[in-house]
Amino acid sequence: MRTTRWILLMLVALAATAAGAQSLYSDFYVIPVASHTPGRNGTTWMSDVALLNLQNAPLDVQMVLIESGEGNADNVFPVTPSGNATATVPPSGSLLLQDVLNGFRANGVTGAILIGADRPFAVTSRSYSSSPGGNTIGQTVPPVRDFLENVAGRSDQSAVAYIPGLQNNARFRSNLGFVAGNTNTASGSVGVLVTVRNAAGGPIGSRLFTVPAGNFEHMQFPVSSIIGNEAQFDIGSAEFRITGGNGAVVPYGSVVDNATADAAFISGQFPANAPLSAGKSTAANPLRELFDRMRR
Repeated sequence: MRTTRWILLMLVALAATAAGAQSLYSDFYVIPVASHTPGRNGTTWMSDVALLNLQNAPLDVQMVLIESGEGNADNVFPVTPSGNATATVPPSGSLLLQDVLNGFRANGVTGAILIGADRPFAVTSRSYSSSPGGNTIGQTVPPVRDFLENVAGRSDQSAVAYIPGLQNNARFRSNLGFVAGNTNTASGSVGVLVTVRNAAGGPIGSRLFTVPAGNFEHMQFPVSSIIGNEAQFDIGSAEFRITGGNGAVVPYGSVVDNATADAAFISGQFPANAPLSAGKSTAANPLRELFDRMRR
């Protein structure tokens, strides 16, 4: 879907210009991880998205997926395989999109979901595992605001994002992940250094990821893939550090009970974005233009 990708990148560049005039969009979120993919012991991991319309008129909400995978250049898609990336929420009402990525790939899919509209709305999501018998157990995955603002390079990303509470032993396993966007061709690749630390704070493994200029990427990986021989620990942490370039990175972690698939989602976040004006205009909405072009 290369056309979709470059339209998205063009609109992010437009966002950087429009932001100075405060005429970008009213609400935009990224859900850091969503999936419909096989899990252990015959389970299936799924995601629901719940939308709340704050308006007294119907609201069209647009959604795209950044599919997971390293170095995947064509990974931006409408959320539904049919190409209809718009969900209409009734006036002052709610809409639940159950198992939102079901049918996207025959062998399953994982990634981050970008959600936008030209008027304010609220959103949350649930990631859960379903047993062969249909029972579910899950966790809330909260959305992150203003992802495109960071992609445009308008925020200070020099600090570290921390992921506490990791466990990786016979009872629990931990995963780490991030969604990143890099549209600043002048600064080259964005580097994301992930370091895992033990209970005493000592580093037990690290890996540097790079996000090439012009790319959006989502990555999720088990902690054991980084720490190797140090795979067993009862309590630890991880840190994400941007080592170069101008882009956005939203990191996260999860701790999963190996027996029950009960999971805890852990948010990590870099410094806050530049403040957005409450009085900004909605005259220009690049997200709507993006999805209009996708349907042509």
